[in-house]
Amino acid sequence: MIRVGIIGTGRIAQRFQSEASVVKDMVLSIVYNPHLCSAEHFAKDYTIPAYTNRLEDLFGQVEAVYIASPHETHYAYAKQMLEHRIHVLCEKPLVLQGIQAEELFQLAATQGCVLMEAIKTAYCPGFAAMIETAKSGVIGSIREVEACFTRLTPTNVRELTDATYGGSFTEMGTYTMLPLMKLLGTAYDHVDFRSQQIGNGLDGYTRAEFTYAHAYGACKTGLLVKSEGQLLISGTKGYILAKSPWWMTKEYEVRFEDPSRCEAYTYDYAGAGLRYEIEAWLYAIRGGDSGQVTPEESICMANIMERFLQARAGKPAAVEGKQPMKIWAHRGSSFAYPENTLEAFEAAAKLAGLTGIELDVQLTLDGEPVVIHDEYVDRTTDGSGAVRNYTLQQIRNLNIAAGDHHTAIPTLREVFTLLKPYCEHDGLLMNIELKNSVIRYEGMEEKVLRMVREYELEPYVWYSSFLPESLETVKLLNPEASTGVLAVSLEACLAIAREVTADAVHPYIGGLDAALPQDARGLPIRAWNGEERFFGQEGEFQERDLKRYAAFGVTDVFTNVPERYLGEEIELS
Repeated sequence: MIRVGIIGTGRIAQRFQSEASVVKDMVLSIVYNPHLCSAEHFAKDYTIPAYTNRLEDLFGQVEAVYIASPHETHYAYAKQMLEHRIHVLCEKPLVLQGIQAEELFQLAATQGCVLMEAIKTAYCPGFAAMIETAKSGVIGSIREVEACFTRLTPTNVRELTDATYGGSFTEMGTYTMLPLMKLLGTAYDHVDFRSQQIGNGLDGYTRAEFTYAHAYGACKTGLLVKSEGQLLISGTKGYILAKSPWWMTKEYEVRFEDPSRCEAYTYDYAGAGLRYEIEAWLYAIRGGDSGQVTPEESICMANIMERFLQARAGKPAAVEGKQPMKIWAHRGSSFAYPENTLEAFEAAAKLAGLTGIELDVQLTLDGEPVVIHDEYVDRTTDGSGAVRNYTLQQIRNLNIAAGDHHTAIPTLREVFTLLKPYCEHDGLLMNIELKNSVIRYEGMEEKVLRMVREYELEPYVWYSSFLPESLETVKLLNPEASTGVLAVSLEACLAIAREVTADAVHPYIGGLDAALPQDARGLPIRAWNGEERFFGQEGEFQERDLKRYAAFGVTDVFTNVPERYLGEEIELS
């Protein structure tokens, strides 16, 4: 008997328990939930011997776990289980970043464990037969696959209240992508997302359109829009139609030009369908080949989920195909106005088409976050000495020359007050560089994150640093925070990003010395230009060729002169 633990106690975990009861050679031994009372209630309701809110209690007690927790927790749970040589069946979507999926499958292989994505459709007999029929050539060459999955959902449930990971595509997109992966493959040329969003930014309906070399794919998902939930596979000799609910495939038809010619197929579909994936998982654990969802397919779908979330949040959607370069104002419009001043930030925020504003934060002697780049005030003000040796009042008395008038070093609160309306109305993003690689400001991360939360700006803020430990601290304080690694070279950025699980890399333009590695495809690459002049500096301005950056996979550029580049139509490949 294989001892199995359950991580999570939601609706799908309840269905899993019911389906597991009819599967031989396994026993549910323990249930985990970070809230102990939830684990206790689940264990008592379903007669499971043990319950816990401590993950380590699973180690040594089970050989395998089923992960049915919220989407964003899958990666951490799966990684810990695999590290302890525990087999994993994880609910879809497996993870929300391609690089995380790659890491997990590599870890599973190293540990000799089975890692499977729980897409029940993939394991049911009718779906497998339909895929084989489509591949047999009976309908000729496949030219399009269109899958639709919608349901009208109450607006007070997790799917429509989780403003970061909820929505229709994250909930059901894996199902609709599955037939595309099976029939058209993972090597698509381009994907485009068209969504109808609700007030909290989630998608009530999304259509994802895929372009392949000789075919097209369409995935339609909706939580607030109802459509016919069918799967249509179009070929050069005929087509296959699986009517709603095709994801619980009990029947499908092969149709041809002659309307009298129609081949109908029917298959058993027992219970809720989860027993098929459970049986396939146990078979793989015993050394068999389940094979229904391959690692390549799961990695591809994780990449697509990541790109969708980036696009929906207004972050650069680094997808294959063509997209315009994203432009960020480096320390504001810092060629036209003094860097890191309210004047520079306001001028940048008013630029049409600007993606975001980059700014730098340090702490005063009395612990107040202020916006200044250098650790010393000498270069940009009429004062001298380290920022950390000034109280807030003292540093506010320093002057920054700004043409015919003077301005002060702004506090982070002042910047948030200024930019918040632009973020909420225009989707403007902010990248806060935590200036702690030279002077380690203790508690800086917590202070900044607390202030971001206070101003309700979490969806609009990225955090970057040259100090990897600082980014790890940010993720520890808020796992949902978006982080970017700063380093001179692209290679160094990517190496650090893999270690700290960063969401973007920020290399120096002079460090773009190699082509983008395959495992970094989909990761936002934001290059910063350290060679441009700032306000008041002498020297000739040199126009930069954004096409050169795009050739190295760069998706965004931090520039002192955003107004120079916003009109350019640079296509990324």
